Amino acid sequence: MLSVDSYVLPAKRGGRTLRSRWVKLKLHTRRLATIGANAVELRGLLGHVARILSWLGWLGLLLGNLVLRLLRKLWDVVTDLAGDAAGWLLKNETLRRELHEAWHQVKSLTQRRQNGRGAAMALMASATVMIVSSCCFGLGFEVKMDGQSLGYVEDPQQVTQLVERVESRISEYLNAPYSLDVNLSYSMRYMDRTEPLDEELLEQRLFASVDDESRRYVLKVDDESIGACESRTALELMLRRILLNSAENATQVNTGFANKVEIVETTTSTVSTVPIAEMEKRLTANKEETKVYTVQSGDTVSAIGQRHGMTVSEIKALNPDLDEARINIGQEILLSGAVPYLSVQQTITESYVEAIPFETLIEYDDSMYKNKSKMKVQGVNGSADVVADVTYVNGQETAREVLSYSVTAEPVSAVKIVGTKALPRYMATGKFIKPSNGRFSSGYGYRPNLGDKHTGVDFAGATGTNIWASDGGVVIHAGWKGNYGYCVIIDHQNGYTTYYAHCSKLLVKRGDKVAQGDIIAKVGNTGRSYGSHVHFEIRKNGKTQNPLNYINK
Repeated sequence: MLSVDSYVLPAKRGGRTLRSRWVKLKLHTRRLATIGANAVELRGLLGHVARILSWLGWLGLLLGNLVLRLLRKLWDVVTDLAGDAAGWLLKNETLRRELHEAWHQVKSLTQRRQNGRGAAMALMASATVMIVSSCCFGLGFEVKMDGQSLGYVEDPQQVTQLVERVESRISEYLNAPYSLDVNLSYSMRYMDRTEPLDEELLEQRLFASVDDESRRYVLKVDDESIGACESRTALELMLRRILLNSAENATQVNTGFANKVEIVETTTSTVSTVPIAEMEKRLTANKEETKVYTVQSGDTVSAIGQRHGMTVSEIKALNPDLDEARINIGQEILLSGAVPYLSVQQTITESYVEAIPFETLIEYDDSMYKNKSKMKVQGVNGSADVVADVTYVNGQETAREVLSYSVTAEPVSAVKIVGTKALPRYMATGKFIKPSNGRFSSGYGYRPNLGDKHTGVDFAGATGTNIWASDGGVVIHAGWKGNYGYCVIIDHQNGYTTYYAHCSKLLVKRGDKVAQGDIIAKVGNTGRSYGSHVHFEIRKNGKTQNPLNYINK
């Protein structure tokens, strides 16, 4: 029988070690197992107990060995983590200093107070947990590309710098600026330091995202993208072809586009590829554009619309406040018309002869009436040889720069004699006034109710009211004149004559000289008349005119 005391290790400071207790347990178990095995002859209750204890001892040994193996495995894991923590602490000076100070505090506490070992061990355990947590876990950012996790980083700036390095290498390869179009996202997480970002894998995926067809050339007109093409030369040849087809046969100083035309190299795929033929068709077609037209002398709304391919209703739709019956010189009207999508600007050197207008000198003559004048010397224009650069946009001149100007013939001034003598009161002023104060009752032209053409206008009034001369002149008729009834005709000696018909009384006779505003007759209802009024006509060189074009109602 072995002695248990021979296996007991020396005690340390008031108690046996864990190892000594374990050895003692093994010896006791073996002893019981031995007793059970050699006690076959034992009978009764004592024999059964011995055998049961023998089997229990064997089972205890088996479980003990299993627990020891598990503890050894756990110890290996803890030592590995501690090694990693130690390596990380070597890089983190601040944390290492703090843990060193904490260790010395725990050590001094355990040395001073033997009975306080529990608190010291708890503090050591907390420090160990903190070291392990700091080494294995912490706040960081999970990096995802296209929704797939690539690992963790402490700062997204690490990924940004990696992307910039990849873009720089791609730009060097393509010999052009390049921007990666990738979907990178960052999420703050409790970071697992055992799963750091694999920068090499991310770099490979970034290079793989480069589109081989992304290096293209985009044609822009006035900052509007027309389409993309893989060949810059193809775009340049198309633009040159459009210019040549639009240029005129002349010595060209410069031919280009009035629009802002750019060919921009790009590596993005936001602009779709368009065939050259389709681009050219679009650029040479017309588009609708609104422009402003300034009314000139003699313009009417219908004439303006006819010149610009628009109807009067279309013009009024663009100009709601426009009065088509009354437009003024200098008035601006909005028009819509087709203009080329791509405007061609051409500067041409032109040589031509330009007339030099003559001046008119005035001489005054007091023996002539002030409304008379005559030419004493006829003027003659001079001439000059001119060379100029003329700029056209779509065939319309927009600018002219004179390069040289050489006078070949001096102009000859004209001399005009103008009278200063006061006009006699009966001479025509050239302007007409209303012949009475009557109410306008009938206009010039065809009258459906009477079925005839009215050669003048009528002013209704009470019989006996005054009729006066519309302008100065000589009376050439005063008497009855068929359907006119009693009528006065005045020759204004300037190509115009005026008629005053249906009078009730005549106050002048043939040969009288009358001034503008002189009373010449009274309103009546004679001749072919359907009420008391004065019929007023203006004739120019014998042809009737609409009096309302000369006077107001």
